[in-house]
Amino acid sequence: MMQKYIVNRDVHIPHEMRREINEKILYLINTHTVEESGITKEDIFNCYTGNGGLHGLDRKDYASFHEYTQAKKEKESGQFFTPPKVCQFLVECIRPEEHDIIYDLTYGKGDFYNYLPVEENIYGTELDINAVKFARYLYPKANLEYGDIREYTPYVPADVVFGNPPFHLEWGTSENPISSQMYYCKKAYQILKPAGLLAVIVPASFLADPFTCGTDISMINQWFNLILQFDLPADTFRTSGVETFRTKVMILQKRSCYVTTRPYQTGKTVCGSSEELYEKYIKPLLCEKRGNAPKIYLEGKSLNLNSCEDRKFLERTTKLLFDIKRNKNLRHRAGRCEALLQKYYTQKQPPDMSWTEWQKTKIKESDVLRYLKGTLSSANRRYENRICLVKTNYGFKRKDYREDGEEWLISSINDCILQQKKIPGYEKLLRRKRREYENQNRPFMEMEMDPEIEVYLENWTVTSEMSGEQIYLNPVQKREVNRFLQKRYGAIQFAMGTGKTLCMLAMAQYRLKYSNIRNVLVVGTALAINNTWEEVLQDYHVKYLRVTNRKDIGKIGRGQIILLTINQLTALKREMKHYIRTQSQKVMLVFDESDTISNPYSRRTKAMLAVFRKCRYKILATGTLTRNHVSEAAPQLELLYNNSINYLSLNPEIYRIKNEVLKKEPNFFYMRPFPAYRRGYQLFSRSHLPKRITVFGVKKENQDIYNASYLSDLLDKTVITRSFEEVAGRKIYRIHQITCSFSETEKQIYQKALDKFEDIRRNYFAQLDNPRKDAVFRILQQLLLLLRVCADPSLMFEYTSDDAPIKLLRLIQMIQMWEKERVAVGVRHIEVVQSYQKYLREAFPDRPLFILTGKVSCKKRKKVIDILEKTENGILLSTQQSLSESMNIDFVDKIVLPELYYNNAAMAQYYFRFIRYTSKHFKNVYFLTYEKSIEMNLLKMVLSKEKINRFMKKQEADEEELYEYFGVDPEMFRLMMVMGEDEKGQLRVRWGEQKIS
Repeated sequence: MMQKYIVNRDVHIPHEMRREINEKILYLINTHTVEESGITKEDIFNCYTGNGGLHGLDRKDYASFHEYTQAKKEKESGQFFTPPKVCQFLVECIRPEEHDIIYDLTYGKGDFYNYLPVEENIYGTELDINAVKFARYLYPKANLEYGDIREYTPYVPADVVFGNPPFHLEWGTSENPISSQMYYCKKAYQILKPAGLLAVIVPASFLADPFTCGTDISMINQWFNLILQFDLPADTFRTSGVETFRTKVMILQKRSCYVTTRPYQTGKTVCGSSEELYEKYIKPLLCEKRGNAPKIYLEGKSLNLNSCEDRKFLERTTKLLFDIKRNKNLRHRAGRCEALLQKYYTQKQPPDMSWTEWQKTKIKESDVLRYLKGTLSSANRRYENRICLVKTNYGFKRKDYREDGEEWLISSINDCILQQKKIPGYEKLLRRKRREYENQNRPFMEMEMDPEIEVYLENWTVTSEMSGEQIYLNPVQKREVNRFLQKRYGAIQFAMGTGKTLCMLAMAQYRLKYSNIRNVLVVGTALAINNTWEEVLQDYHVKYLRVTNRKDIGKIGRGQIILLTINQLTALKREMKHYIRTQSQKVMLVFDESDTISNPYSRRTKAMLAVFRKCRYKILATGTLTRNHVSEAAPQLELLYNNSINYLSLNPEIYRIKNEVLKKEPNFFYMRPFPAYRRGYQLFSRSHLPKRITVFGVKKENQDIYNASYLSDLLDKTVITRSFEEVAGRKIYRIHQITCSFSETEKQIYQKALDKFEDIRRNYFAQLDNPRKDAVFRILQQLLLLLRVCADPSLMFEYTSDDAPIKLLRLIQMIQMWEKERVAVGVRHIEVVQSYQKYLREAFPDRPLFILTGKVSCKKRKKVIDILEKTENGILLSTQQSLSESMNIDFVDKIVLPELYYNNAAMAQYYFRFIRYTSKHFKNVYFLTYEKSIEMNLLKMVLSKEKINRFMKKQEADEEELYEYFGVDPEMFRLMMVMGEDEKGQLRVRWGEQKIS
């Protein structure tokens, strides 16, 4: 047991200088200038003497000695510091262990603490604020509070209490007064564990007379066993200005059912050496206590052991505490473990805290067990007496390697890069990261061609086994691939049919050859992998491996291109994440059709982020990052940049919609990376497009993109967009709008769906059990029914005519005009395919009709397309979804869409199957719609979303340009449907200006 500060026996402070020295010491502590003055903590420990004897009162100023003593007590608060040699002697008599919790309930300057084994296991309170400052300076890790002992309510039970309480102060109430030394004993009893020890210095007259002190002796006998008491020399407190005052030491043990009862006796022991007192009196007590330790431990617990969970928790904590106490490297930390456990048992919900908040902040069983297990697992941890500057994953910090040493952040890596900060020893690392950041931050259009990459691309070629043709990149593709290869991350946003696959293959082979990566992982939809990548790699004789199950992961060899559908990745998420980690993230991700993770909460998105967040190189490829709104790009940008410094929230303000009003708010993530997951997606949306486009809102809502310049800068450095015309070098297609009017029967059905929807609603939609939900879905169901009428009125129960619908007749008329041409018809629903199939077979019995829906396998689709190519005037009828990607049907020149999607991106995925940059014939695309119907709203919404998508593609266009591109006459939108209320105040779909006539 080693003392912390050495007592200098030669130091003698003259009484007249005590006040001045005390004040100087306190000034140095308050101003934090102790070390600067050259004074050590040992000097302070030896020189500070407290208030005892410094009352400055004169007996002559008081009428009686009693008044004089009362004034002196009030002035000094009974403060006479215990001489260090007495403290050392008492601690050596008790010999507390490293795991013991030790209290001094009136600690003064903390003289007892100087001789205790573990500073963190020390507790106490003190009323004199100056003494508190002094003790906290000397013992910073101790649990020292400022306050009156009478208001002190500790939650940690004590093993030992030392004390030198104020003498002869009258506490308690006027009806039940109690001496200060008796109150100290009572307080010690309340906080001691069963069989715990109290060593207290009291006046020699305390409990000396059984007649006058009978009541107090009786209370002591109820609380404690007397171990021994002995006198101290009369001049013990001479250094505090008291020449003679008789005192004694009492060592008591709190009563327990499992220790020997020893009633109080007035007799005193002749004081010998501390070794003698320990061996004769204290050691037998400790042996008896250890022998009954489990029983004593349970005796001190106020638990409902009838609860099975409480019993299990108690058993687990008891076992963990036992293991901690018996480990020589950990026993000094047992006190803190017990303190946490006791705090768990005694915690109470504050009256001003809600139940929900309390459930979040209170200590739980899991917290206690985690702390105890963590303590136990640190038994063999090695500590060093040093403080070093270290790098973490996200910044630099000062780390204290001493036990219980703290660590504090100096700066994040992002701040070092952005603010050009210098960290000693890490200059080379920061220079490299700054170069990478500056390179990634350069807009693509400002980048020059890299000569070495240029030479590689000039010589890069692949040979098709099928055609024998040698394939290479055209000048536009070479230029953009060169730029991509100069960065680690990028997104190819080329229009459908412009050779994205060829560009990505060139990049993949360059990375495998020059960038020291292990593999290239190509992830995409099933159609993209099966119909494009697998066929292309087989045709070009490129080495690859297709992963379809867990066993295939073990077959991956270095230098291979790995093909994996996104659904297979979702199923193999854990295994693929482990594989990427074992490769030290030295892989390249090629993500084809990256817009499939536009929904941030889907399993696909979560799997992609989990597996590929940290991989070395990433390339996303898509025809359009967004289809419906700006926020769809957020998951793709998060995958690309992993919420790093390359993905900063640069706009100082965001926008929220509150009570249908758009409000501007400060951005609390300004100049910080977008946060991960939900918060990041919300922030992205509120930064750029807080309100989405709806079918009925396209006429009245403002669809401006907010903070457009910041979003534009992000896209400039991330995305290269090329239209079909830019890559192909010519425009080879045109979109036409063909409209037709409702027949009388169709008009009646449409009007009924508008005005009498409730009458026919149950014919098409099941009624929900919850009336509130049923009311919410009413408008959505009415919208779907109106679209159903426009798709094919003959599918309605109310359709009574024997004639084909007008839209079908118009379609048949168009196909008749193309008698010697192949035609593709794309709708959205399988039942519409079946209906159209019947009418088309009747109209064209001699022309081949081919049907494709989502239920047809990839191989069958390929086979159908091959047969279609051999016909002269075949008709391909399909759902748009079944031909949305990875199919090359270059030989069809006439494409008709009788059903519109909610965005042009989805429809373009279909009609660009027939438009390729290698196409030799001009293509015509026809949107076939009913005029004066909900399809006008739908077409207007398509144009509004396309305006946003054009911005995301850096191809900003005004409405006139969009009208021209889609072949739209603005007069078509003069009568659009809007939401309104009827005379009863219920929501209804109605026309903006007039009803259908």
